[in-house]
Amino acid sequence: MNIDKIRFVTEIMTEQMNHWLLYPLALLVAGASRNLAGEGDTMLLAWALCSLFPFCFFLIRLKVSRLVPFVLLHVGVAALSLAIPAGFLIGKVVCIFCALGYLLYSHVLRLKHDVMCSNSMHLPVGVGMGAVSIFMVHYLEIREWDNCYIFSLIGGIALYFVIYYIEHYLNFLSVNESSAGFLPAREMFCSGMGLVLAYTLLGTAILLLSSQFAWLAGILRPLKNLFIAFLRFLFSGHTMSEEEAEIPIAEEQPQGNMGEMVLPETNEPFWLWKVLEFIAIAALIVIVCTVVVLSVVKLFQLIRQYMHLHLQKEGSVEEDEAVDLREKCELERSTQRKRQGLFSALSPQERVRKLYKKKLLSSAPGMTEEDRNRLGIYTAREWGQKLETRRMSDIYEQARYSGREMTGADVKQMKEACK
Repeated sequence: MNIDKIRFVTEIMTEQMNHWLLYPLALLVAGASRNLAGEGDTMLLAWALCSLFPFCFFLIRLKVSRLVPFVLLHVGVAALSLAIPAGFLIGKVVCIFCALGYLLYSHVLRLKHDVMCSNSMHLPVGVGMGAVSIFMVHYLEIREWDNCYIFSLIGGIALYFVIYYIEHYLNFLSVNESSAGFLPAREMFCSGMGLVLAYTLLGTAILLLSSQFAWLAGILRPLKNLFIAFLRFLFSGHTMSEEEAEIPIAEEQPQGNMGEMVLPETNEPFWLWKVLEFIAIAALIVIVCTVVVLSVVKLFQLIRQYMHLHLQKEGSVEEDEAVDLREKCELERSTQRKRQGLFSALSPQERVRKLYKKKLLSSAPGMTEEDRNRLGIYTAREWGQKLETRRMSDIYEQARYSGREMTGADVKQMKEACK
């Protein structure tokens, strides 16, 4: 069974789920633009085209490894947001910010070396954003966009259940890969996925039917009339008054889909509502600017960290910060060693290391040929045993590995140990 294909499909579904759970925020911005500037629509086509950005950035992360082509391709794809037919100015700005947000997030994943690890949005967060957004849009007296909210949330919920199952399945395989014997991975996946799809499709159908009250009432009205006629036939022998007979016949008018929500009159709003609206808009602007600034700063920090790690990988293994932290005690001294200045005094830690190296080099003439060839191989503890200077190796290990700040007293003890 090809696990990489499952991860590939899961990554795409996660990106699309996150994208459409953010759709209510775009509708909220469009509703505010319609209320303030007189222009704004549902942006359904524009948001659907914006859903291609995370997929394109994912392919770039998957195929491109060099940094410069990686950045240039991201910028080129994000520039296509200028050509999206949003229909109004604020909608085009939303598309541009959407592309920039996905661009920054893709770079963060690249710097973390997580090519296929997009984090899925928590379902309560997505539903909460949708609820707040639809309340604000209803407050702006825009009630014909309810279906857009409903369909986007139901689609996000359906994708969430499928992704939840796949992630736990992959986690189960990774945990039991080394401890278990033969696992029927393909049979387990197909069996579980069939049940998950059936459950998800049934739940989606129930949510769609229950959300469309007017349409559902039109379908159920003939069944209701047939049921009432059947009740009349059963109780036809019982004489009822006109008032009692009219009770089961009376039909209630079906309510609109979330459009009949009782809201306060907005002809002459209270002055406090205007103040709160101004504060909310100002807070939203401040939050957006803060998020953008922090994202840019975080991006530069991650790029700097990535470049530092890249230079460390390409650097020579003979540097002081290499993986092997043993001293390099070669018998052949370099003639190009620079003399230290008058005021460039060594720190106590460096003086301890210098005394250790000096002790080994001074003891080299009395060593065997094998020991002289292993000056840079033996550890400090091994040299302490060979030279019978256990105190020297203890002080050196503290200076080299403990990270403790060394003092002049430690240097003096090292000199005594090296005698």
